[in-house]
Amino acid sequence: MTLIRKIAARVLEQRRAEGSRRKAAIDAALAKAPPLRVSKENWSDWNRYGWFGCPGRWQRTCSDPGCAIGAKCKRMADLGLAGDGSPLRRKDRPCCGARTRKGSPCQARVVPGKQRCGLHGGASTGPRTAEGKARVAEAQRRRWAEWRTRISAGGS
Repeated sequence: MTLIRKIAARVLEQRRAEGSRRKAAIDAALAKAPPLRVSKENWSDWNRYGWFGCPGRWQRTCSDPGCAIGAKCKRMADLGLAGDGSPLRRKDRPCCGARTRKGSPCQARVVPGKQRCGLHGGASTGPRTAEGKARVAEAQRRRWAEWRTRISAGGS
């Protein structure tokens, strides 16, 4: 065997040994239960790859050690959620921050999963189901019928 082949064989052997040690370390880490508020999937990704899917960024990955493997994800906290998607306590949620009539920022806490409080959450999108649309249509018919009877009776 030539010297180059001997060196290549030794490097390959070292890489295999390192790979088997890493696999054993990963298996040992995965055998332990994940810390509180860390999903099993994030725990597995963190130990296997060194990163995990950050739910606050939706589809991107997070390698920020400050996130503590998804337990204290900063982007999820901005939405009033813990790293596992459960709502934070009201006092732990951020403030709404929308401008009030006075011009000062709103001090109410955000609704979990949104960036604004219940008062500043935006306009309703209306009914989405067929039942809801039928209910609204029936209410409008009743209102128009009531209006017609008032007009024909001469009242306002």
